[in-house]
Amino acid sequence: MDSKYKYTYEKTADYCYKDTDVLINKLNITNDEDLYNAERELVSLRVSAFNDNPLKGNFDFNYLKAIHKYLFQDIYRWAGDIRNCNIAKQDLFCLTEHIESFANDIFNKLKKENYYMDYDYETTILKLVELFADINALHPFREGNGRSQRMFIESLAKINGINLDLTNVSNMDMIVASHESINGHYDKLNKMFKENSYKITEEERLKYIELYCLNKIS
Repeated sequence: MDSKYKYTYEKTADYCYKDTDVLINKLNITNDEDLYNAERELVSLRVSAFNDNPLKGNFDFNYLKAIHKYLFQDIYRWAGDIRNCNIAKQDLFCLTEHIESFANDIFNKLKKENYYMDYDYETTILKLVELFADINALHPFREGNGRSQRMFIESLAKINGINLDLTNVSNMDMIVASHESINGHYDKLNKMFKENSYKITEEERLKYIELYCLNKIS
């Protein structure tokens, strides 16, 4: 399964160096492999810093955009911005003209469900899987969607008393599971989330609420 994005119409001039599929970047790297390595290293440093000192937010679309901007600020001028081209990775992701409305549906639903704070452990895992699948289908950014949505979901899990860590899941396993979830099949994602999570203490949960949440929730 191809792990690279494909454009569904010509918008490459906005994102890529002329006659290439290499993303225009602040480091002016024009080799795909070199950019991949530099991006991985710089984002890894940001992830580590985020884990030590998380961004506060309301677990809404703005928070997802803030995470993306934080992780990719050293590389792309459009970090944190919604993409202006349609992209696919086997599946066609949300069309640009519907990103805002689809995002509103996703995050309004999350808020109405009180960020899953009223559910038991098993139900919360299922809800996190469904939310992960929805954000994946949304795919609001030109690059870096997977890493941003993982940080968002893992942070949301923490305030629900769950340590979820997907860093050891292979890229291909994640692509396959995400592809299946877009088609309504959550089995692989469910298994992945359960195998890479565990309950934390109430004291730890309250600490994470203080660290992550802009507004008071319980």
